[in-house]
Amino acid sequence: MDVLTKDLLVNFLLMILPLLFIQIVYFYSYHNRLQNKEGRLAAIFPAISILLCLSFPFTINEGFLWDLRAVPIVLGTLYGGYPMGIFLTIVALIIRALLGGDGVLISTITLLLIWILYFIFMKRFQRSHIPGKILIGTSLVSFLVICNLALSYFIFDVLMPIDVWITFTIINVTGLVIALILWEIIRTNFLILNDLIRAEKMSVVSHLAASISHEVRNPLTVCRGFIQMALQDGRADQNQRYYLDTAIKEIDHATDIINDYLTFAKPATEQYTVIHIHDEITHSVKVLQPLANMNTVHISVKNHLHNDAMLKAERKQFQQCLINIFKNGIEAMSDGGTLTITLSQHLLGCTITVEDEGYGMTEEEVNRLGEPYFSTKEKGTGLGLMVSYSIVKAIGGSIKVFSSKNQGTRFEITLPVHRE
Repeated sequence: MDVLTKDLLVNFLLMILPLLFIQIVYFYSYHNRLQNKEGRLAAIFPAISILLCLSFPFTINEGFLWDLRAVPIVLGTLYGGYPMGIFLTIVALIIRALLGGDGVLISTITLLLIWILYFIFMKRFQRSHIPGKILIGTSLVSFLVICNLALSYFIFDVLMPIDVWITFTIINVTGLVIALILWEIIRTNFLILNDLIRAEKMSVVSHLAASISHEVRNPLTVCRGFIQMALQDGRADQNQRYYLDTAIKEIDHATDIINDYLTFAKPATEQYTVIHIHDEITHSVKVLQPLANMNTVHISVKNHLHNDAMLKAERKQFQQCLINIFKNGIEAMSDGGTLTITLSQHLLGCTITVEDEGYGMTEEEVNRLGEPYFSTKEKGTGLGLMVSYSIVKAIGGSIKVFSSKNQGTRFEITLPVHRE
């Protein structure tokens, strides 16, 4: 029994060790803006755990290998999704087949049977908090262990002693709990670090915007005052008055932009009002229609919202958020095309989908959207989308971007619908 426990604990160490290096994947994916590929990269480490567990098993009956491979298989599938699960299952089956013995048949049956439970519990696992994840994970590992033991007895009449059975099950469950907690700690630490870096960038931009806006607004105010004095001079002819009026309008426009950036840097929730989503979409489209005509872009709006679908937000901010995103889509189609805006309703709120036919972006560029001073446009600053992301987040929404090079870009803006 002591020898068995020692073998299982060595197996436990070999199973845990590769999982500790998953944080390398998160840092690498963040550094190279490969967040959507981190699941594929993370699959390497559970596969290594499976290999190590199968390389150092303990045996009671010849042809049957007992180890902790169930833990990395289950955890890797639950966290990585179906593609990683298929990969880990194939890896486990190939390695086990190479080792040979009657246990190959048992492993194949159990690893295929558990896919029924994956389909049932996968989405529930990914939505659950840590206690729920532990419950689902331990249930699946226990299923694999008990299924292995039961099939070994019924098919090959191989009976494991009850004390060995209990020890084997307990160490498998304990190993899963510890591995799951470690994985959660690594993921949480990475997400916190990611948020801190983004918050630091936003803080720097906010301070910069505040200081520059203050300095720029003062001379604009002075210029506006002198222009107004010039307008009051009766000697100005009609052309001069037109030029001066135009100058005042542009100065007011510049002042509004400066004030908006100051507001966007720190949205004021006390100014929120209830607005109709479709009305704001219509207004934003009308504002950008001249730009669309100039770029030979057709704007198509498909409204599937209820007529009374409303949002609690600051009207001017929300309009500017939409204008920034719509404008980017129009400018991305230098050779013309169609900007499709689709409004759809769902249980938790509504989604505004903005799809263009422009030059698209690489995955790295998509993952950097919303960062200050990052832009795919030659003369862009990236502040427009940064502002849009900030506004949507402040009103409880989210933005997802899907794009491929030369295949257009799709923005999905999910917003909470206000209910009386």
